[in-house]
Amino acid sequence: MEHKIRKTKIIATIGPASESSYVLNQLIRAGVDIFRFNLKYSTPKEHGQIIDKIRKVAREQNKSVQILIDLPSFSFLEGINLASNKKSEYIALSYIKQADEITRFKQGIDKIKLSANIIAKIETREALNHFTEILDETDAIMVARGDLGESIPIEKVPFAQKEIVLACKETNKMVVIATEMLLSMTSNKEPTRAEVSDIANAVLEGNDAVMLSEETSVGKNPTEAVKIMSKIIYEAESWQKLGHLHIFSTKDKKFKFGA
Repeated sequence: MEHKIRKTKIIATIGPASESSYVLNQLIRAGVDIFRFNLKYSTPKEHGQIIDKIRKVAREQNKSVQILIDLPSFSFLEGINLASNKKSEYIALSYIKQADEITRFKQGIDKIKLSANIIAKIETREALNHFTEILDETDAIMVARGDLGESIPIEKVPFAQKEIVLACKETNKMVVIATEMLLSMTSNKEPTRAEVSDIANAVLEGNDAVMLSEETSVGKNPTEAVKIMSKIIYEAESWQKLGHLHIFSTKDKKFKFGA
């Protein structure tokens, strides 16, 4: 059971490896703060049943956890009352290219009286080109590095990530780093040294949350992946508190995203 206070949140993706009450109990104990549901997989009924399990297990542990619904497209909300009935705290929108897409989505969820924070996933060059407007319209940003790396030269992704994080910090918007943070733990019990550095650097950059995908949805060691991530976060935050590193200057507010 955790006793330390951790600022950076851990998001775990639900899948066959993590949908049982037993594993959910272990994941919450290990430190998961937000559970992500990818609506590309399974049915609304199945998602709803797992959300009920999460709420029940969290109550039993006297823990507060949140739900993130990841929509592959806007059409998944038409008819997927899933987010509304289960009161998800976050809805992530895929392949956002312009701010008006978020505006239209907000109008749609207003009609079904859904109150949730909107997360715009940045995964295309177009999203980078319109990033300032998107940031103004959304509640939070997710840097989806996998798809982003297919849209812009892969060597530019780390620098786009850093500038996105800085922009979010300047505007007090939540920012999440996603994709392959502990991918090797999908099949292995220990992470690579590069993965450890990736998570630590994400914390030192000032990200609000880091996300696990395959590691907890289909991996062999979902609980261990969360435990390792939590340990790395604690270490990075402790080091940061000692004042060893100040990564960003807030003087330059011009964002080029390495384009």
